Amino acid sequence: MAITTSLLASLPVPFLPPPVDEASLPSAQSADLVLVPASDSEYVQTAYLNGESWKGPLTMDQYLEREVDLQSVTLTKDGRITCWLLTSGALPTNPDGTRPILASCESIPMSAYIARDGRVQKVQVHGVASVYTRPEYRGKGYAGRMMADLGKRLESWQQIDGQQNSFSVLYSDIGQKFYAQFGWNPLESTHIHLSPLARSAYENIAASLPAVQDLSASGLQNLPTSRHVEDKLQRLSAEKPSVTFTAIRPDLDHFEWHHAREESLSKILALDPPSIKGAIHRDSGLAVIWSRRYASQPKDWQLAILHTVIPSNIEPSEENQRIFAALLLRSQLEAADCGMAAGVDIWDPSHLVVSAAQLLRASEEPKVEVITRDKEHICSLRWPTAQEHDFVWIDKQEYAWC
Repeated sequence: MAITTSLLASLPVPFLPPPVDEASLPSAQSADLVLVPASDSEYVQTAYLNGESWKGPLTMDQYLEREVDLQSVTLTKDGRITCWLLTSGALPTNPDGTRPILASCESIPMSAYIARDGRVQKVQVHGVASVYTRPEYRGKGYAGRMMADLGKRLESWQQIDGQQNSFSVLYSDIGQKFYAQFGWNPLESTHIHLSPLARSAYENIAASLPAVQDLSASGLQNLPTSRHVEDKLQRLSAEKPSVTFTAIRPDLDHFEWHHAREESLSKILALDPPSIKGAIHRDSGLAVIWSRRYASQPKDWQLAILHTVIPSNIEPSEENQRIFAALLLRSQLEAADCGMAAGVDIWDPSHLVVSAAQLLRASEEPKVEVITRDKEHICSLRWPTAQEHDFVWIDKQEYAWC
């Protein structure tokens, strides 16, 4: 299953499936409803349906081009990404042989960690994305039925060596209650925000801070990002043996997917290629990895910090605060240089990150606000059926978003 250039070329345009007649729509509790992987043609239909809401500044053809690019990277290619449909076996197929789409979503297998009693285990989990119901079918319970069925299905979907998938995650844009009904526990979701900074202001402030270097895509390959998280999980779980700690693995697969997204959009929008992917302080190993977010309006374009790289031996010293302040400052300059008018967002900031951001504030400015989200991008995690844990998801940062 994949959206490819050759597939798109073979399909008629527009490729919208016709809506089912209102009188023929089944109940969300109907035994005839089934959750199934989409065919290639049905996958394209879901993109046509949700594109009206999610394509941002793109035309529909450009939106589909972006989907082709996103499905050509390691995280999603070779059938790893799955498009799911809620459909009914009692309804007739469409004239082209595709099935009626009552609701749809995607799932992507990811590497993650579970840590207990000082022992860290690498596991497979799933990320859920693109939950969508076409306007004609909303309010009928189809999305709820799909999510109820999906949670159980993902426990074994694409499992490795017969091992149950450990959990699944999603990022809710519709508040905390809907997905919680189906087992995805909403967790505290926080971020801090920094404004873009013009080069003249950047140079004045940077002169008093440690020097940092830019990171290219090739420069990310040797960063031990996953090892740092493993070390953190080992330490935390040893300190609190009664608590289960989890994290999505911050690996190149995730960074590549986000960077494919920004590169595809910059190409489509005829912008300069986004060659700078972050910044690093070589001696300490402290670093930030970022990606550009292109919204419908340029005023909403934003630089997202995908991951704050903090080695396990780093102490919250004044010097390390100054180093991280230099990294954040560099992200503010990048936001200005790339037209990211909405500035910089850093999800799930650690104490070191917040204190570093505070160093960049003038004495008369207010303290850095750690914002708690309760409407959008709410980190949510579902354990397999009948499993309950006292758990903590660490590094709920934007690299894990899909």
